[in-house]
Amino acid sequence: MTTPDSRRFTALADRLAGISDPSMGDERERDIALRAGTAAMVVSIFTIQLIGVALAVIGAGLGSVLVILAALIPSGVYSWYCRSAGLDMTRVYSKVAPRRRRLALLAGLAVACAWITAVAVHVTTGAPLIDVGLGSTVTPDGSTAAGLITGGIVGGTVGAIALRLSAKRGRRRVVADEEAADEE
Repeated sequence: MTTPDSRRFTALADRLAGISDPSMGDERERDIALRAGTAAMVVSIFTIQLIGVALAVIGAGLGSVLVILAALIPSGVYSWYCRSAGLDMTRVYSKVAPRRRRLALLAGLAVACAWITAVAVHVTTGAPLIDVGLGSTVTPDGSTAAGLITGGIVGGTVGAIALRLSAKRGRRRVVADEEAADEE
């Protein structure tokens, strides 16, 4: 369902991205430009996450969480745009190839584990993995590290389960819609 606010967001996003700009050219050029934009978004998300991991490794500690959270912005805008244009995101997600979904999930989990490990080592030992003189030594605290690791494991598990259930629900909806179309 689109609302006046969602249509305004979509129009603004289209203007900023140049969707209606003559530079998009014909359908083939537009398709290539949109694919390039999608690839750039995926690369930017992982780049932002890896910068967060690097900051944790050199001693930024929990301050690096801001960079990690910044990686949510492109995904959030993507979902917001799709919803404001009337797409059902559960249905869209259900159409993602299982191999691609697993690869993305594993890559995300690997980055999250690397970040959690770097911060946990910093909190546990009181020094970063690579000391570059940020001066952010912390007093070793095993309970904070244990809480961080436990929270990461629980959060990752809950997230993986939620994504899995969302994909199943979307697939069921797609099958039901196809059956209803066949009956008509």
